[in-house]
Amino acid sequence: MKIRNLLSIKKLAVLGICVSFVAGGCGKMTESSIPELEEPVALNEAYRPVEYGTIGSIQVLMATAVPRDYCNYYSANVNISQIYVEPGDTVNVGDVLAVCDVDEAKKQLQQCNDALAHENETYEISAQISDTQIKLWESQAADTDEFSTEQIEKKESTEEDYNTQIATEQENERYDKQLHEYRVQKINEQMASYQQIVDDGKLKAAHSGLVTYTKKLTDGRSAAAYENIVIVSDTDDLVLDIKGTAINEYKYSDYDKKYVIVDGEKYDVTESQYTSEVLVLSKINNRYPDVCVESREKPFLTAGQMYPVYFEKTKANQALVVGKDSIYMDGDTRYVYVKNDEGGREKRIITTGESDENYTQVTEGLKEGELVYYNSTDQVPTKYSKYTVTRSDFDIANYGVRYSRSDAGTITETCDYEGQIVSVNVKQDDTVEKGMLLYVVDTGEGKAAITEAKNAIDSENESYAQKIADYDKQIKDLSEGGSSAEENNRQDEKPDTAYDEQQLKLNLQLLNLQKKLACADHTYQLSRLQSAYDSISAGNDGKGNISVYAKNDGKVSKVSVKAGDNVEKGSDILQITGNSTDVLLVQVKDSNSYKVYKDNIADVGERVSLELDGTTIYGSCIGFAGYGREAQKGYINQDDKGVHITGNTDSGYGNAAFYIKLDNGIPDDLTRASAVKFSYVSFKKVVVVPTSIIHKQVNPMDKDDISYYVWKIDGDSVVKQPVILGDYTSGSNTLVLYGIDEGDEICLAS
Repeated sequence: MKIRNLLSIKKLAVLGICVSFVAGGCGKMTESSIPELEEPVALNEAYRPVEYGTIGSIQVLMATAVPRDYCNYYSANVNISQIYVEPGDTVNVGDVLAVCDVDEAKKQLQQCNDALAHENETYEISAQISDTQIKLWESQAADTDEFSTEQIEKKESTEEDYNTQIATEQENERYDKQLHEYRVQKINEQMASYQQIVDDGKLKAAHSGLVTYTKKLTDGRSAAAYENIVIVSDTDDLVLDIKGTAINEYKYSDYDKKYVIVDGEKYDVTESQYTSEVLVLSKINNRYPDVCVESREKPFLTAGQMYPVYFEKTKANQALVVGKDSIYMDGDTRYVYVKNDEGGREKRIITTGESDENYTQVTEGLKEGELVYYNSTDQVPTKYSKYTVTRSDFDIANYGVRYSRSDAGTITETCDYEGQIVSVNVKQDDTVEKGMLLYVVDTGEGKAAITEAKNAIDSENESYAQKIADYDKQIKDLSEGGSSAEENNRQDEKPDTAYDEQQLKLNLQLLNLQKKLACADHTYQLSRLQSAYDSISAGNDGKGNISVYAKNDGKVSKVSVKAGDNVEKGSDILQITGNSTDVLLVQVKDSNSYKVYKDNIADVGERVSLELDGTTIYGSCIGFAGYGREAQKGYINQDDKGVHITGNTDSGYGNAAFYIKLDNGIPDDLTRASAVKFSYVSFKKVVVVPTSIIHKQVNPMDKDDISYYVWKIDGDSVVKQPVILGDYTSGSNTLVLYGIDEGDEICLAS
């Protein structure tokens, strides 16, 4: 289930305008006896028939048919050893998609075990410290016997201070307990994740389908918890994704009717429902899934094709309606001008009901079919030809101007240090196996890293020794009555031997517990520092010469350095690649030859084409690599472990990119081929009319209120008909989403 990131793959049209929906029926008439008024003047005669229809509003959103996606990820941080699949592969549920480094997972599991033991130990000691401190304050607060009245008053004030401190400490204890339980829970969850990886480090397909995305290992093998490693798409299960309309912005759930037009036919739809857990997680992370709609009737959808989805809200159904621009007012009286049998106009009082932005319900005064004058400052056409509306396909093309054969599982080995290459132990086209020596680099920083790690251990030991010495001194002084004498003997107070002994015992207990806590922290920190030292020392001869070994099998496709070269941290050393594939990687970049929409890629399953020597080669989009600014595309996933937000890593291409397979394979020579052509916008059997028959009108009271209309031929009359346009124009044609349909006759200026 996708969640919205920065930009949509296809451009979204969210257009709303209130219109009436015309039907048939009959009505009642009331004659008018209103005073004579100056009749309205138009540029020429403009009448519209009274009709039955629905008063309400309609919103039209654009949906794209896309396969349902299934994400595959680890629930813990891992190092990926190998990914076995590539975009375009077909997998079954349970197939192994990738494996991770189990040895690394074992290290992580041990670190979790150590962290849990440290958390439990330090919490227990801290709880004992807190209890001892409270007992000490209680003892000091109770020490008020055998004092003078003035001393007792002073002690009462001190006792109140102690009680405040005790209450605060008790509240801190409750908070620390909750925090401890939360930490233990999280560590146990991590341990369970790593234990599962240790038991079986294989990532298995959660659903059957087409592999449409794989994490690229060119920039490293590390994968964060819930990072998508592989995405499998079910191309037999298409959903209508209203891209760019997130569920937190969606305002049409309470609309009466919801339907989609597929190949000119209407199908009722409902929105996909999300669980409360999904909604909560979305709100916390401010990342919301798209609105998706589905139809129970399961119309045949084409991947990558766009479909208008309609949302209607009804105020009055099967009502006699007249245009709002036909109604005049005299005080509270509403009236219209009706065309009579002689061709003149007569005024008639009407009673009205509901209204929308274009039409008003008439409850009394008119009947169906009567011609009512409407005020039009627009020139009603008198010379025109008839244009009959038809349905046709509407497409706007996009182009991928850079394409190349995709290699499977390419991994770039980069240097972790600045230094000089001592030796490169493989050459181009060599076959390598996991554990084989690749290269050796001499780096002073490597030597310095070992020294730094050793110094960190020494510093921790010295710091701990100083802390223990300080605690031992305080314990000795207190036991021998040194610094404690000043605390326990108060000026002008009579010492109480029993209380002094109790408080001395509690103070000593407090110091010993603090010493014990310091020891626990030291043991834990020392183990972590030692582990870091061991990791840095691995492959390092202690003189700065670091040996680097292959982490998986493959073939050396490129060697970027030679012995003696100076390298910086992050420099490319060599590439290890799997087998070449029959997949083309297509990148969407600026072009001087084509109109390119750079943040748009083909949808999975969408048909594409390529011109080669005058012949059109066809193929299909089988996956995606990058979305330009939408590199960090996110998904919401729900499994037996809960709800998670997962994401894709940046492909590194810096622009939108996707994968295609050509029907007959990749030609031997692609140099004479043109750009890959795919759809930016694609509709089938929709209303498309010449742009010249569409007229714009601007509300004089609000310059931002812009609407559109056509002159529709209705019998012997020409009437202004509001329309909703798509946000697309192709050449001399425009997409019309609502207001006119196949068979309607429109005025086309002569």
